[in-house]
Amino acid sequence: MTAIAGDDLAPWKVFADGTVVRVERDLADTVRIWIEEPKLRSAFGDGGTRFVLVLARCDQLRYTPLDEPPLLELGAIAASEPDLGPPSLVDRTVELRGSAGTLAVRYASLAIELDTGRELALADLRQAAITGRRH
Repeated sequence: MTAIAGDDLAPWKVFADGTVVRVERDLADTVRIWIEEPKLRSAFGDGGTRFVLVLARCDQLRYTPLDEPPLLELGAIAASEPDLGPPSLVDRTVELRGSAGTLAVRYASLAIELDTGRELALADLRQAAITGRRH
């Protein structure tokens, strides 16, 4: 897997119109976040509907809905379906301010996959976001 540094905001900028629909942690410290972004996902064909961000050594994941206490339980975060807004980096933590709250995540590196299992290079993701062409 191609690792993207935890302080690189580039992948999050591409997903700024996406919605988190599923979050899981494995037995170690890897978190997988499924993101729906239909228009962008359609550029990759293959019948899938989502992207999966694989966050290695993830030590913080929190969603704070507007005017509510923070959610730390992964199922509760996914059930809230946070929409992702523009990213910023605050004390090594990526913060994404959506219309209904803020998702905060801190990790060592991430990789991007399609929900069909294919790994995706950041350059291909960016190109699809710019041109909308199939990859």
